[in-house]
Amino acid sequence: MKDVETFLASPPISPSIEEIRQALECQFYSSDIQNPDQRLAPSEYNMSFKQASVLLPIWHSPTAGLQVLLTQRAKHMRNHPGQIAFPGGQMDDTDDTVIATALRETEEEVGLKPQNFNVIGQLGDYFTTSGFCVSPVIAEVTKLTPILICYDEVESAYWVPLDYLLNPNNFHFEHRVLADKSRGFFEIKYENIHIWGVTAGILYCLYQALYNNN
Repeated sequence: MKDVETFLASPPISPSIEEIRQALECQFYSSDIQNPDQRLAPSEYNMSFKQASVLLPIWHSPTAGLQVLLTQRAKHMRNHPGQIAFPGGQMDDTDDTVIATALRETEEEVGLKPQNFNVIGQLGDYFTTSGFCVSPVIAEVTKLTPILICYDEVESAYWVPLDYLLNPNNFHFEHRVLADKSRGFFEIKYENIHIWGVTAGILYCLYQALYNNN
């Protein structure tokens, strides 16, 4: 599914953890379509990309079903200040893999330790106009401990129903001038949270992986 209009008219998906795992194991989706704007390709930027990764922590709440952890980045951050994001950041020399980066950054930002997670897969890389190659890592929260926010990096944290984030009816496609060019991007509004850009694009990619595996 590459067409934005086709996506917006598609049915909602309500997967289990096992269905997410199976979808991530199947390489039916292309790493070339990770950005909703088809013109947003690495070859256009004429820049070198810094490797980064984010973690999509999924918690199976006994009362509310599958929930995804999102953060609001601190407003003084250099890149994407104040935006809703997944925990994550730039790869360090001490990180062996992008999975290690995602787990380390998650512990630093919200206090959830690597042993709290069972990594179930990855999505394709997502290239940003700010010069990052972002590798999304999906993980099940197997032990939920209190969120301990690092306010140097994070303003707040939210658990959001995965079903809501995998319902195309909750997505809108907008255009904005980014890096002196008109770019298309998705946005999602949930209560007082405005999700757009990279984060919404990654959720779009997750939907595609699940949809193509049905």
